[in-house]
Amino acid sequence: MRTFVIAEAGGTHDLDMGKALRLISAAKQSGADAYKLQYWCDSKRLAERRNAPELADLYERCRIPTWWVAELSEVARATGLAFMCTTYLPEDIHVVAPWVDRFKIASFESQDLHFVRAHQSFEKETIVSTGLCDEEAFWRLQDVTSVSRSWNLRFLHCVSAYPAPISALNLRAIGRYVLDGFSDHTTSLITGGLAVAAGAHILEKHLRLDDTDPANPDYDHSLPPMAFAEYVQNTRLAEAAMGDGRKTVAEAEAPWARYVVRP
Repeated sequence: MRTFVIAEAGGTHDLDMGKALRLISAAKQSGADAYKLQYWCDSKRLAERRNAPELADLYERCRIPTWWVAELSEVARATGLAFMCTTYLPEDIHVVAPWVDRFKIASFESQDLHFVRAHQSFEKETIVSTGLCDEEAFWRLQDVTSVSRSWNLRFLHCVSAYPAPISALNLRAIGRYVLDGFSDHTTSLITGGLAVAAGAHILEKHLRLDDTDPANPDYDHSLPPMAFAEYVQNTRLAEAAMGDGRKTVAEAEAPWARYVVRP
């Protein structure tokens, strides 16, 4: 199965439309399948919703204009990439809905089950990160969305640390809880391939430009274009290595078949 790779731009455009457009090109050239933005209309309300009033100014410095969503959607789609956007406020879902091929819900909002459900009236695939969910929270999400496949919900394993240490990844959870993929906040180039080996078929990875401001809050857990391309290449190699799981004689083994000793 081909892994669906999402290039998460986050805020690495530095509120510069030129950089946002270059991120689309970098995502395409790196072999990603989708380009993703983050949108919220009101930074103060987002900070209040997350019980983090001290972050309101930071959110405002990263908040994109509404018109960017339509503009970048058209460019991404013309480039051959799916366009995605994370929403954080219920009132923003309908704003981005006409422009997205898939919705994304971040880990911090994944336990707001009314918010998750609010995406479903648009009948588009919704990808949900499950960082900061313990087993009880995860099963509650599963129970309430028990018709998730008909709802087009997909769940990603995630460790919500920025960057996330390798020792915290617990990638075995992908298979244990039959998760669809992995939202990767490490700076490793091999963790996407490891997640594929664990059963992931969706990967989300942060992408930045070489000239993204190092003070950008998404800088430390994002990969520059060349490293991102290597990450995707490693993912594709893992796909090839995993095969279909059926025990057969491989074509590459054919020259050696005559040496098999049989009773």
